[in-house]
Amino acid sequence: MVSFKKISFLLISGCMVFTNTVFAQFTGGAHLGLNASNLRGSSVENNSMLLGYNIGGYANLSTEEMFKGEFGEIFSLQVELNVETKGATMDYPSIESAIDTLVPNVSSSKINLTYVTVPIMAKFTFGDKKGLMYFAEGGFYGAGLFGVVVDGEKKYDHDFNSLTDKRNYRDDFDGYDYGVIFGGGASMPFGGRKSPWRAFGELRYSIGFSSIGEYRENTPESFEPYVKDINVSAISLVFGVSYTF
Repeated sequence: MVSFKKISFLLISGCMVFTNTVFAQFTGGAHLGLNASNLRGSSVENNSMLLGYNIGGYANLSTEEMFKGEFGEIFSLQVELNVETKGATMDYPSIESAIDTLVPNVSSSKINLTYVTVPIMAKFTFGDKKGLMYFAEGGFYGAGLFGVVVDGEKKYDHDFNSLTDKRNYRDDFDGYDYGVIFGGGASMPFGGRKSPWRAFGELRYSIGFSSIGEYRENTPESFEPYVKDINVSAISLVFGVSYTF
């Protein structure tokens, strides 16, 4: 018969192993930086890059306990939650009234899109764990669009009718985007070689696969070519700190 003391010992030992496996391999961090983004696609003309920001945090889980050997030492999984702005300066239509009809008036406009982005990436880390380390990472992201500003405005008069509310520019864009993201960088410990804190810098590139343009309701068909095919891409410079638990 198994004694109570033996069961207690086994439970405590199991909890200690579980704790070491789950928490000792966990790294959390926060970062901020700049986005140099652009829009592309058949609806995009005369475009140029737009500078924006990115800010967020991440959780990284080592696979050292899952995969023995060198692969487990360098491979980890990372999930992030970021807020960032993307967009471009490009030809974009506003609306003008021509007698009894509405026509597009195309002019150079600054389009600023605010996203909440969730990247899920595989990360490979090399170097001295107590000194300089290098890493490369890549994966997929999904993003939700939370705001659109065109030339500093969130709304526009879409029908020249003073009795109706202005239309949100946000309504001219799809609410979701998804794509791939990859990059690489380096990190250094601070607070001593045994410190759990590290500072890092990274250069990333992301490219969206989903067209974010949406055909405007109750507007002329002539608007469709300007919004039907718009994709997002960005080069990001990221700086941050991490803590290994």
